[in-house]
Amino acid sequence: MSIHFNSIINLDRIEVILNQIATFALMDFLSLVFRLGVVLAIFSFIWGLIRFGLTILRGGLPLAYPIALSLKLVQYFLIADITILFCGTKTDSSQLDLILSGLILLMYFLGKMQNMRSRFMILQFQNRGVQQPQQLNMNLELAVIVASLGLFVFLAIYPNYAENPASTWFYTNIIGIEKSPVFGFIFKIVGFFFTLNILIRLVSSFTLLLSGQAFNKPTDNNPQNPQDDPTHFDDYEELK
Repeated sequence: MSIHFNSIINLDRIEVILNQIATFALMDFLSLVFRLGVVLAIFSFIWGLIRFGLTILRGGLPLAYPIALSLKLVQYFLIADITILFCGTKTDSSQLDLILSGLILLMYFLGKMQNMRSRFMILQFQNRGVQQPQQLNMNLELAVIVASLGLFVFLAIYPNYAENPASTWFYTNIIGIEKSPVFGFIFKIVGFFFTLNILIRLVSSFTLLLSGQAFNKPTDNNPQNPQDDPTHFDDYEELK
């Protein structure tokens, strides 16, 4: 009888310890998503200023698609590089942080690709019968994402290569803006909504996996416009 009672006590202690570990892991994950969201938001702000300067130098003319794609490759490479620097400067950095950061980057890149595709479709609809927008090559867009994630993995294995003048300059300015009273507060708000977006996407993905809908073949009820289906889920939803 006493042995059974002691077993129950031990199980209760194990459950308490597991709950504490799960709570700590969740808080650490939320902190990682929030901080990385702030870093990505500030980088996008700085990169936007650079793109705006290039547009002014070109007299407002849009960039040709090959040039725009090359700039995107540089942008994504810098994001992968800066993410490695971010993980390296965390006091409690671990291998799990690198894995989670890579997952967040994957969702971020796919979301930006879907955002670009949505804008392209809107332009096609608005300019129907007039001047069609420049065609996009989604295979090349996906190749940019794969190459960027490949660089992230390489830098995770060899972090010394992540330290270079370009990435160091960006990361130093990002930290400076983050620590400023006004801009830091604004980008922390952006980081909060970035965290919510990531959590919503993760919950949606797990729900689809558990329900089995992710493995079902799409129906042909309305193949012309799948967005009309309220249950339709797009793997490349936008992550702001």
